[in-house]
Amino acid sequence: MATSNSYDFNLDRDAIITEAYSLIGAVAIGTTPSPAQLTGGGQSLNLMLKGWQAVGFGLWLRKEVTLHLGYGTTSYLLGPSGDNASETAIKTEIKVAASSTDLTIDVDSITGMTDGDYIGVELDDGTLQWTTINGTPSGNTVTIAAALTDDVAIDNHVYTYTTKIQRPLSIIEARIIDASDIEIPVEIVSRDIYMALPTKTTTGYINQIYYDPQLTNGVLYTWPACDNVQRRIKMTVKKPIMDFDATDDDGEFPQEWFEAVTTNLAIRLGIKNGIPIDPELKALATESKWMLMSFDDEKESMFLQPKYS
Repeated sequence: MATSNSYDFNLDRDAIITEAYSLIGAVAIGTTPSPAQLTGGGQSLNLMLKGWQAVGFGLWLRKEVTLHLGYGTTSYLLGPSGDNASETAIKTEIKVAASSTDLTIDVDSITGMTDGDYIGVELDDGTLQWTTINGTPSGNTVTIAAALTDDVAIDNHVYTYTTKIQRPLSIIEARIIDASDIEIPVEIVSRDIYMALPTKTTTGYINQIYYDPQLTNGVLYTWPACDNVQRRIKMTVKKPIMDFDATDDDGEFPQEWFEAVTTNLAIRLGIKNGIPIDPELKALATESKWMLMSFDDEKESMFLQPKYS
């Protein structure tokens, strides 16, 4: 028996929209929707997927991110114009002591560092100085865009990353990581519990966080405030799904999603264009979305126990 030995089936934006229009008979099979139909279909597609985020779709949208802490800081902006949080954080240490006003540092390793990356250097005053890498690192030497504002001792931490994260929809779990890379769970608390804390500027070992999603950047509150910048927070966050902008943009979702996306989009386009929806299509859209929700869920054990008074 011959098989394709292929597993890369995919549909780009316009192929999804074309399939949806064909399901409601708005375009003949094998033909292409008009530019206006594709534009309107793209808007409906984005609206639908953004709405689906509200019910927790997308295990693959869970990402591991690292937030670098600031001494005495009580809150951090998480997002494209926010503070220093990334999916690609690199940690190394100072190899040769540096002095205030230096524009170069020698580190244990430059692996993964590139020109233009953000770089945070632990100063001897206990703070992190953030700037960018100026030029491609060579050997163990990194040139920085802004001169050091304090001396830097051997073994002080250095952090680099390339891109800030998008605003997380939610934080699923979090850990504080110490200088030896030991991870300790951090409790995620509600707004009222965080707001009830009496002294939010107290410094110490962070054990609680509260996250407020907001708009462009979310706000992460920590308690206590950081007392050691060699610690950082690692979190599993739920990132937003990418927009469909260009005609040939591929979907940022696995193959299991395509039927649910095309059938449910077809219903929306039918309503939008005043086309009666076939009950069989409605049933297929409902069934495919239900199957998707059942599949796209973390498989884990549940433990129940009686409550003792």
